Amino acid sequence: MEIKYLELFKDIICSLEEDEGDGILKICTASVSKLNTDPELSECLSNCSAEKNAESKIPAGKYFFAQGFLAPDIEPFSADGIPDFSLQKAAMDLWLEFLWQEKDPDGSVIYVRLLTKEHEIIDKATGQKKSAGTVFQLFRRIK
Repeated sequence: MEIKYLELFKDIICSLEEDEGDGILKICTASVSKLNTDPELSECLSNCSAEKNAESKIPAGKYFFAQGFLAPDIEPFSADGIPDFSLQKAAMDLWLEFLWQEKDPDGSVIYVRLLTKEHEIIDKATGQKKSAGTVFQLFRRIK
């Protein structure tokens, strides 16, 4: 997966429950230790939460950023918060970018933004809205 450098000049405000146009935010963590070049996927992206009182924004700042796509039949997280393989793999690629660029992450937080409205389609036979899948974005702050 291609990793990009991204500088946010203002916060991205998201929802915690339902995509209202700006995505759903999940706040995860990474437990991989510094200089680990062969971490387990679960070390790169923990189970995620969407607590009621959690902040619903990605703060302005400098990030490494990854984006991918999940088919409509794939859930980004299981019922108990375990991330799908694609998200874990993207988090691994983020980690390896930190190593490659010789940068340090600013803390262990990884912001996962899920965009579900981006790919809505109208079923021509029924007129109902259907999802063509979910776009996911991972943001990890650079120190």
